[in-house]
Amino acid sequence: MSTPTAPPGPGRPRTGPGVPSSGPARPAAPRGGSLAVVAAIAAGMVVPVQARLNGELSHRLDDGIAAAAISFSGGLVLLSVLALFSPGLRGALGRLAGAARDGRLPRRYLLAGVLGGTFALAQSTAALVTGIAVFTVSAIAGQTLGGLIVDARGIGGGPKQRPGATRLTGAAVILAAAVVSALPRFTDTPAPAEIILPALAAIAAGFLLGVQQALNGASTAASGSPLAATWLNFCVGAAFLVVAWGAKTLVQGTSGHALPTSWWVYLGGLCGVVFIGASAFLVRRIGVLLLSMASIAGQLAGSIALDFVVPSGGRPPSVLTVLGALLTFAAVWIASRRPCHTDGR
Repeated sequence: MSTPTAPPGPGRPRTGPGVPSSGPARPAAPRGGSLAVVAAIAAGMVVPVQARLNGELSHRLDDGIAAAAISFSGGLVLLSVLALFSPGLRGALGRLAGAARDGRLPRRYLLAGVLGGTFALAQSTAALVTGIAVFTVSAIAGQTLGGLIVDARGIGGGPKQRPGATRLTGAAVILAAAVVSALPRFTDTPAPAEIILPALAAIAAGFLLGVQQALNGASTAASGSPLAATWLNFCVGAAFLVVAWGAKTLVQGTSGHALPTSWWVYLGGLCGVVFIGASAFLVRRIGVLLLSMASIAGQLAGSIALDFVVPSGGRPPSVLTVLGALLTFAAVWIASRRPCHTDGR
């Protein structure tokens, strides 16, 4: 099932095969809706594994920024090794560079990795102040708002999708689901006055994550490969986080902890490659809002499954957390429903 969009009309350029474009390729409509949504949910389930791995690395290093920088750098190394043995990926990187050089891809799109690095930075700083519950709800609110705005304005060259009743209803349900799933953890939240600014930072980081997905979609369209967009994302994001780590070290010094010898704590970068690569491939098929909502549903479902298999904190998931996860799937179903009218009226 594919998601319909309004036909070309006044002010809406006609796009499609054989129609030239002066900017990044703009598909006529999202494609492969149902399968793409399922794939986005599956990709989202990787995120809790990455969070658990990066959290363990952060704990052993006693430095969240260092853990984020190492995770991004690990993903970059992995993709660079792949590029050495993949002529197809090297060719895609060449096309990406050529598109930026001749103006088909705005050069500012190449900095999408900074937005992902900003979110990782917020996870390792703001979340320590707000607590996990407030950070999660704030970040989901930012992602949802970002998805609505990015889709409505066609940021990144994607097709414009108006925030109709089904999409707005789905967005409201996903926010309610986030609050319900986080309720058991709100008891650990500091006083409201202490968390206002960090919570706003989490909302902004979530919003930028939606913009990043749209820009990665544009890079994928220009290069013809989501792996090329993913490599660029990790390259820029790793550079940004290494600079942030260096600045922190200059100001505060190092934690003094040696790098862990357990190889598995460094697999967070691999999880990031899977998630960012899948998002870059899927974003133009279902849009930023539905991609964000589906990945959030996958994240909550993956977190619950992970807590059952490898419990964290000694407590199984609460009934409210499970209910919140079920609500996210309802929100995805609502937002992905075919509207009654498809002529834009």
